[in-house]
Amino acid sequence: MRLTVFGATGRVGHTLVHDAVAQGHEVTAYVRDPQRLGVKHGRLFVKKGSLEDGTAVAEAVRGSEVVVSAIGARDATHAVTVVTQATRAIVAAMKAEGVQRLVTVGAAGLLPHPAGGLTGEHGLPPFLRYAFEDHRNALLVLQESGLDWVVVCPPVMPSGVKTGKYRTAVEALPAGGRQVYPEDVADFTLKVAASNELHRVRVGIVGD
Repeated sequence: MRLTVFGATGRVGHTLVHDAVAQGHEVTAYVRDPQRLGVKHGRLFVKKGSLEDGTAVAEAVRGSEVVVSAIGARDATHAVTVVTQATRAIVAAMKAEGVQRLVTVGAAGLLPHPAGGLTGEHGLPPFLRYAFEDHRNALLVLQESGLDWVVVCPPVMPSGVKTGKYRTAVEALPAGGRQVYPEDVADFTLKVAASNELHRVRVGIVGD
């Protein structure tokens, strides 16, 4: 599989790039600072650029079968639009290049709530407000894009190691789960990207 990864230097994206090339996939990592990637491989192509450069973003997705975005805001203590703006840029590039499948890493707040609306709209802690709003707006971009998208929705992601032990549910957060390691989120996200089973859905994931 040929895939392009945005957010490749983050906690989820870095692991995903490493695992993808190890599994035989051909990966283009689009990053601002290649030195932060720390991964070298014959099947890894690193492209330096910003998401504001539409031409460079289009070049990064050109020829890919799947695009993965693991972009998130590093500081969400104030109003941010990092994920929304990134999603818009990636969607525009994919449409220009005729690439259809996009897998993104979102947040558990994007999952449906039993009372209606999104989980993040019900009793969300104040410190998560801005990050949720950014992810919610990015979800709207995906839903209106016409692309074949999937959003992986983890709750809290503490530092850890890959366990391979996690549970997932379509349009729901598996019962009893409150956290999951980013390495396991990367593992599942890559599996979603490499398969053709899920289409235009949100998937909750928690550690087992």
